[in-house]
Amino acid sequence: MKELITEELKKKLTAGLDSVGADQLFGNPIELNGETVVPVAKIQIELSAAAKGSGGGTAGLKGALSNATKGDGGGDANAGVKISIEPSGFISTKSGKPELVLFD
Repeated sequence: MKELITEELKKKLTAGLDSVGADQLFGNPIELNGETVVPVAKIQIELSAAAKGSGGGTAGLKGALSNATKGDGGGDANAGVKISIEPSGFISTKSGKPELVLFD
């Protein structure tokens, strides 16, 4: 089960990151009052995984409980990736060299 979730997360994360390029994190340079400004965004990646299931054995059960009805061994697993990009600031050349200015 662990390997299934890991592979599913890898697939979804890879697919999501393939769609994110530098042009989505850095905007086109803008000339403003003789200064070049480059918009900058931040990327946030959230990974999630969930699994549930019922066992098919009686491991650890003793006495009368060891004859209890066994589970059907069924289960379910899900994995997800959420990628969000939002503006976080800009790179300014006002001082003659690049300077990152972050929004509060």
